[in-house]
Amino acid sequence: MEAINNEERSSLKNIVIQEIKQYIIDQGLKAGDKFPTERKLTEMYGVSRSVIREALSYLENTGVIRTRQGQGAFLNKTNMSHLLENFFFLWKINGGDIAEIQSLRLIFETAAIDEMGKDNREENLAVLRSAIKKGEKAETPEAYRDADMTFHVALLKATGNSLFIQMSHVVTEYFFASPDIDLTVAEYQQVTAEHAAIVRAIAAGEKDHAKALLTQHMQNIKS
Repeated sequence: MEAINNEERSSLKNIVIQEIKQYIIDQGLKAGDKFPTERKLTEMYGVSRSVIREALSYLENTGVIRTRQGQGAFLNKTNMSHLLENFFFLWKINGGDIAEIQSLRLIFETAAIDEMGKDNREENLAVLRSAIKKGEKAETPEAYRDADMTFHVALLKATGNSLFIQMSHVVTEYFFASPDIDLTVAEYQQVTAEHAAIVRAIAAGEKDHAKALLTQHMQNIKS
């Protein structure tokens, strides 16, 4: 019998990955549910344990499952962070411009203003105001930067849409991690004042005005 070459092995691994994904769907597995053992999967798909390990390693690296030492593999909660972080890394090394991230943030955050739910409106406003106070108390560029990000993350979380929050949060984190964003304390004080104006407009029910203020706010940072 001829040994399986690398191309055949890779193809076999990919087939097993798809089969395992279908198994998850067919069995109705949810976050936290335990996976079959490597031995069981080997019996189910009629492949070697090494192929199963490669398939499980891929699923773990892409965030589908997580393994616990001595306990086995478990299905993960929905989390797009890993995939998006890899995407943005490739985007950056292929000539990505921080201005594109800023434009994407604007799309997400203006949408967030529209999507802010009425049920938790006062609670959301309280969180946004707390972020503003954090900015007012800040004394260093690092503290201001943290307060700035806290405000924008709170705005995104106010939508209550978990998928939207995951996608937009990674974009926001990537932006604030950029060394290109370097504001002075005076500029951050202006940023905090602009945050306050945005929240006042939201509280008054003036969403279009709030979005206009947010747009100007981000354009100020871009310049």
